[in-house]
Amino acid sequence: MILTRGRFTKARHTASPEKGRDALRDRSYRADVPSATAAVPARIGLTAVLLATLAFLFATPADGGERAWNAYLAPASACPGSTSASAPAAAQRRAVTCLINWARKRGGRAKLAPSTSLVRAASMKGKKVASCGELSHTPCGSDLIGPLKASGYRYASFGENLFAGPQGGVTPRDVVAAWLQSSGHRENVLRPYFRDVGTTFVQAHGLFNDGPEVVWVATFGSRR
Repeated sequence: MILTRGRFTKARHTASPEKGRDALRDRSYRADVPSATAAVPARIGLTAVLLATLAFLFATPADGGERAWNAYLAPASACPGSTSASAPAAAQRRAVTCLINWARKRGGRAKLAPSTSLVRAASMKGKKVASCGELSHTPCGSDLIGPLKASGYRYASFGENLFAGPQGGVTPRDVVAAWLQSSGHRENVLRPYFRDVGTTFVQAHGLFNDGPEVVWVATFGSRR
């Protein structure tokens, strides 16, 4: 089983949705046909997928709805380390960032710059998710943007994607593929006015089974 969540909020960009229009969306996820481009390969023993995306009701062709999700997924050879679940942590983080930027280039968007502040924010959110045992943007009732504030990143717009899966069983490419298959997550990946990104993962346990797990967080933003 894998789980993903995505959120876009607190936007101040003129093209952003109206503040406060927050709703559940994309509550279904197809998991019956695992393949080379599925979110999780068949060897993991995928039996079910729960997908719940928290996002604003804001979907336009400019946010990635104009072509099939797999048109945004980089070839396996495009980003070093993207197909290895056992690559060093730094290599996996670089691979996820590379895959995000490949998707953005494919969509005609500007490349996102890696941000150490957003990496810190992503790490803090991931650790909170892991300690609470809850795949949520507000785990244990915490402040949604608390990690962003603590990181010192002064944002004009902000987005966040979460992913959880079995440790050693999912690759960076699986993570980004899962995000791209969801319109809400894909919108965060492709939003034209984001400029920076921070990606990281943390170890977890008990989110959806008794085995070791991994929580990925991608934090997107643009500065004031």
